[in-house]
Amino acid sequence: MNALAKFVEKKYSFVSSTLSTSEGRSFHIAYGTDANYQMGAAISIASILENNKSKAINYHFHIFTDSISKEYTERLKSIAEPFGASVYLYTIDDSVLDNLPASVVWPLSIYYRILAFDYLYQMSDTLLYLDSDVICKNDIRELEDLELGDNFAAVVPDVEALQKKNQQRLSFDFQNKYFNSGVIYANLKQWSEGHCSDKIFSLIQSEGQTGKLKYPDQDALNIIFFGQLIYLDRKYNAIYPLKSEFERKDKNYYKNFIKDETVFIHYTGITKPWHEWAEYEASIYFRAIYKLTPWKDESYLKSKSTVEYREEYKHCLYQKRYIKALRSLFFYRKNKLLK
Repeated sequence: MNALAKFVEKKYSFVSSTLSTSEGRSFHIAYGTDANYQMGAAISIASILENNKSKAINYHFHIFTDSISKEYTERLKSIAEPFGASVYLYTIDDSVLDNLPASVVWPLSIYYRILAFDYLYQMSDTLLYLDSDVICKNDIRELEDLELGDNFAAVVPDVEALQKKNQQRLSFDFQNKYFNSGVIYANLKQWSEGHCSDKIFSLIQSEGQTGKLKYPDQDALNIIFFGQLIYLDRKYNAIYPLKSEFERKDKNYYKNFIKDETVFIHYTGITKPWHEWAEYEASIYFRAIYKLTPWKDESYLKSKSTVEYREEYKHCLYQKRYIKALRSLFFYRKNKLLK
């Protein structure tokens, strides 16, 4: 196992009792998240299980995070147990990531996916990585049956509007196929044999001071993986930022992205469907699953950070919730002054 694995400590696991008798094969899915996104990962897991419960598949979910509470583990167990799924949680010693660039927007947890790929290759030949703001809407059978061959991964190209910008910024011809790292079906055998984690961290460290890598881990993955990728249909990473609601002012705009055949919805941006101001039809895919989980009786999350207050203000203004908008604006400006 790669030396990086020593910075991963398994803290909790729930292994389904049906594994020994089930005839189904195993499928591994991982998340990398800090405490702020743990609930999102749990709802994502619930959405996969709810939309794939008729198959003889042994699902193994791995969550790499910075801290784990007993309440969270118990809630995960209650989600997984009825479906015969297994859950593993790992805490990360962030000292391995000290030399990597990080910010409020891009915390160290963005690198957890790299550690997940590195750590799990002895457990499985393949691994589906999902960001915590990804919700499953349909059956994932086609992905489970996909043969990766000698490719590093199967991915979905990022939105068209970013392709030219990313190519110019990185001085790299991605042939309009720069991919979004929120959904990656990785070939862990190729990952290990290609020493990908070492190459990716080395690239990030060497470019960290120049600012060239705007999205550090995603940019590095694109550069290292290029030429050995399978490109999936958009339905496997339907990117939809909820800020489009107030930018487009069209309640049906989301239907251009989230369609009947969509498998994974990726709610990018600051506003997530778990925020209390995200009262939109586009949020229903998350919120319908949320109501089936141990979080069902809890309110959606309130603003905590300066950027969230600013985003909440814009949404509430569009929603004509003017008192709420003024409150958000007040706390946004107060936080800025305090900084």
